[in-house]
Amino acid sequence: MSTSTERPHIAVFAFPFGTHAAPLLTLVQRLAVAAPNATFSFFSTIQSNQKTFSRTKLGNNIKPYNVFDGVPEGHVFSGHPLEAVGLYLKETPNNYKNRLAEVVEDTGMEISCLLSDAFLWFSGKMAEEMGVPWVAFWTAGPTSILVHLYTDDIIGENLKKESKHKKGIR
Repeated sequence: MSTSTERPHIAVFAFPFGTHAAPLLTLVQRLAVAAPNATFSFFSTIQSNQKTFSRTKLGNNIKPYNVFDGVPEGHVFSGHPLEAVGLYLKETPNNYKNRLAEVVEDTGMEISCLLSDAFLWFSGKMAEEMGVPWVAFWTAGPTSILVHLYTDDIIGENLKKESKHKKGIR
């Protein structure tokens, strides 16, 4: 069995919807060039991996792995745009935990670091349980994360403005 000091094994967890996986893969490709002795195992759904990796030339140290997307066999979608997300979330985080365990067993390489999309809330706890560092990657621009960080302030300011507006109407 390879140890993490001989050949680091970085698990990468991608959120499979929207454009989350592509910027994460771009980062992984750059890291893979900078750390050619490291192995990067990229986890997402089959649909996301097919789309993300279809136009990408991978280095020898990046390998995609599919996690269960939550869609039952033979399922007919209703047409609601969030249905696939809901099915996926019902399986998460177990789909990542189970697939990661399979990959570790199959490769004989323990995980030495977990890099994940910041949307995947469970990743920090998983890294802590494995005793490895966790790096959360925010795939969107800085504006959207700032909105999350300052939500309370934004709501508070809007409530103050609304209150002042109502007082002026009397």
